[in-house]
Amino acid sequence: MPLPFLPLLAMTEPAFLDFDLPPAAEVSPLDVEPIEPLEADRIEVQTFDPIKRARQLADTLPRQWQGTLRVAGSSERIPADLELDRLVPLEAMVDVFGQLTIAGQTVPVQGNLNAATEQLNLLLLGDDLPADLEPGGNFLGLQMFNISMWVGPRLTSRAALLRLA
Repeated sequence: MPLPFLPLLAMTEPAFLDFDLPPAAEVSPLDVEPIEPLEADRIEVQTFDPIKRARQLADTLPRQWQGTLRVAGSSERIPADLELDRLVPLEAMVDVFGQLTIAGQTVPVQGNLNAATEQLNLLLLGDDLPADLEPGGNFLGLQMFNISMWVGPRLTSRAALLRLA
């Protein structure tokens, strides 16, 4: 009667490979001096505080902005006025509430201003928007309120450029 395979494995000697220990370290980690970067005395630490900047912007940002809106495909410059009613600092952001008047038509606006990057996202509230702007779009400003690009709700929406000062 043949023995099962498992007991034969249990009776064999285990196979080991020869192993040589690596040589001990010649230099102790405690003996190594720290490496200083070149020109270490010129290293500057940024102390920018976006939360503090948001509070400062909410207090000091001008409440009246005037400029023009230029719709793509047209050379006409339409007068635009932005009146900021309320600025609320929330962490590193500033919530913006106000009214935008374009060509005599006033629309309520709400937006966010990033205090760290000065990027603005301004939504026009309402369905009846001036200058062929479509509901669902927004103004995206990379330099606060100075220059803002209209981002329409569809890929085929007309672009516009809002310049305020």
